[in-house]
Amino acid sequence: MKGNMAKAVTCAALGNILWGFSFLFTKVGLSVAPNPNVMLAHRFTISALIMAIPILLGKEKISFKGKNWRPILLLLLMQSCYFLFETYGIVYTNSIIAGLVLAVVPVVTIGTGALFLKEYPTRRQALFCIMPVAGVIIMTVSGKELGVVTPIGIVCLLLTMLVSAVFKTANRKAALEFSAYERTFLVLVNSALVFSLVGMGSVGWDVMSFAAPLLQWKYLVCVASLGMLCSIAANLLVNYSAGHMSVFKLSSFGSLSTLCTMLAGVAFLKEPISVSLVAGAILILVGIRQVTKPK
Repeated sequence: MKGNMAKAVTCAALGNILWGFSFLFTKVGLSVAPNPNVMLAHRFTISALIMAIPILLGKEKISFKGKNWRPILLLLLMQSCYFLFETYGIVYTNSIIAGLVLAVVPVVTIGTGALFLKEYPTRRQALFCIMPVAGVIIMTVSGKELGVVTPIGIVCLLLTMLVSAVFKTANRKAALEFSAYERTFLVLVNSALVFSLVGMGSVGWDVMSFAAPLLQWKYLVCVASLGMLCSIAANLLVNYSAGHMSVFKLSSFGSLSTLCTMLAGVAFLKEPISVSLVAGAILILVGIRQVTKPK
């Protein structure tokens, strides 16, 4: 059990670190793509095709016969809704509000986990779960400038927060019958189909406009990196962890994504660093350590 938990903690940390670095690839790729939906379509299509290769070669086997599909269908629905609400939430608000609202996801996840999975945190775990939230809030407020806020933006962010919590809970439930590979494959195929339709619609169903960014090597490198590292590798790692740790423990690792995004900005994009950012990073790391530490 100790070995499985140590492996689950390592996988959860690595998966969220990879998600954190997706900001770099996304920012460079969007300088070429006509809009975010097209880039999401390319990213998930590449991921789904790569995931299908081991299945076609007989290296991986998937079986859906006789399994309860309700958790996995909920998982697929929440995945698509998350990207939709998050995108429009950020467009119609500002980075500070987005960071503040999304930082509360671990707390909401504790509630959904207790309600639907009967997974209750100890008093110590619930207390230390607040530390990563506080760390994200401090880092977000200190690192961003105020922008435009609209009611529809706030609604979208609140829906993003709820969807993220439900997604983690559904993932935990689906892990009882579906392997990490099966869940990852289904999520990527679903995302590829949904965002291909949305992406094609966003360019007036013009195939040439939709495919044009793929002819530029810089964009292709970014999309391939997002597909292989941030979609396949990260999802496999986190989905493995979802089958071996409680949902509120897994949720606490989400703050690592924010931490790595900001560190990547400092290291590669020459963004400024401050005492507040360092303090927020310390709160995140200490909080995660305390939440996941055995009794």
